[in-house]
Amino acid sequence: MELRQLRYFIATAEDLSFSRAARRLRLAQPALSQQIKHLEEELEARLFTRNSRGVQLTAAGERLLAQARAIVEQVALLPAAVKDDDSEVHGEVRIGLPGTVSEVLAVPLITACRARHPHVRIKVVEAMSGYIRDWLIGGGIDLAVLYSSAEAAADGLAMHQVLTEEVCLFAVPALIPPGGPGGTLPFAALSALQLILPGRAHGLRELVERAADGAGISLSVAFEIDSYGQIKELAAQGLGCGLLPRRTVQREAAGGQFDVRQIVDPVLKRKIFLVWPDRRPVARATAAVSTLAWETLRALVASGRWSATLSESEAAPAIR
Repeated sequence: MELRQLRYFIATAEDLSFSRAARRLRLAQPALSQQIKHLEEELEARLFTRNSRGVQLTAAGERLLAQARAIVEQVALLPAAVKDDDSEVHGEVRIGLPGTVSEVLAVPLITACRARHPHVRIKVVEAMSGYIRDWLIGGGIDLAVLYSSAEAAADGLAMHQVLTEEVCLFAVPALIPPGGPGGTLPFAALSALQLILPGRAHGLRELVERAADGAGISLSVAFEIDSYGQIKELAAQGLGCGLLPRRTVQREAAGGQFDVRQIVDPVLKRKIFLVWPDRRPVARATAAVSTLAWETLRALVASGRWSATLSESEAAPAIR
């Protein structure tokens, strides 16, 4: 088995097309097909099935993909591993971010990386937390920022808490219920409201449902939609009350479009973690970007761009 065969297999698995993979690899399609055939013969397993739109991974192909990515990644780390530690950091780092984190973190992180590590290229991948966690386990990405320990926890992953943010209730002034001292509202009061929430697969929805179960109340969900922007748009039309991290509605609240209430008894909070694989080698570039991401998140909180509280630990994540 040759390393190039694994690279060819990964490209084909990602594109799900021999022709597209061949163009990306700058290789004739018959040559690519022949290499995949040799790989299948050596492994004694069929890796792809053909269909009208291209190819599809078999179960054996799915299992090989995670292993192939890990092997290719480890080989790519060899040059950096034998270099002097004082040399400049080089490489590409693939970081997975939920969309609501990306909109705040991505640009400051890329800008900071360009200034401190000009030879490191950051590739940002946006998706829901569950997908990001799976890609991290499978080797599709190198680093992630995820909400809550439940979303981040998995065998083979390590995590480092960076901050905690509040989830608040918001609505147009005509719909928002009266608040107590400091604009607070008991969680139980949500049972009387028409709510606009993400779907049940979303981590924020899980947080709200767990709190409802603990309080022994039922919630009336008028609309389910995963996009924070669309939740705010529906709320702006007076169609219900939303529950989102406070930072996501700061601008609208300051402009008078929404009134905001802090939920208490219990307070709704989400923890944010840096997450990375701990069962395979981590490149120096990944370790450098993780430290930079930790610093950037803390700076966003300090500047007020991210309404949150920092974790008690003031140490950067120890990634090796």
